[in-house]
Amino acid sequence: MDSWGVASFENEAAAEWFLAVEEAPDPGAVMAEAIDEALGAPDELGVDACSEAIAAAELCACCAGQSPAALPDRVQAWAQANRHAPHSDEIALAADAVSRVRDESALRDLWEDAGDYRRWAAELDDLLARLARSSAGSPPSLSP
Repeated sequence: MDSWGVASFENEAAAEWFLAVEEAPDPGAVMAEAIDEALGAPDELGVDACSEAIAAAELCACCAGQSPAALPDRVQAWAQANRHAPHSDEIALAADAVSRVRDESALRDLWEDAGDYRRWAAELDDLLARLARSSAGSPPSLSP
């Protein structure tokens, strides 16, 4: 039976995606891929792609010390071991992905049909606020 809830890691797709993050030699690439897919998909985003993009954005915020009130122990431990200060461009992409999922996606439709859209949207608004507090500024410029 699939797990399902409004929080970032309360669904099967995000949990399975997180396993790939844990096993990846470059977890940042796995996170970037999920965010890029959400931003680059020309059609409506599917539920799994949405869940993965939200989980990637959540990890971005967590690694910057902006974890939600409730987070699975395994995810919290990983985030504490992999802290970094995301640059403003990383934060902006993550926030754009979350906004797209909230505004136009199959996952939004699912939560609207279930009657829990407001609770789900509140979770995403909290994530967006934590992402906004996460940015460490722009990456240093490379000059000769």
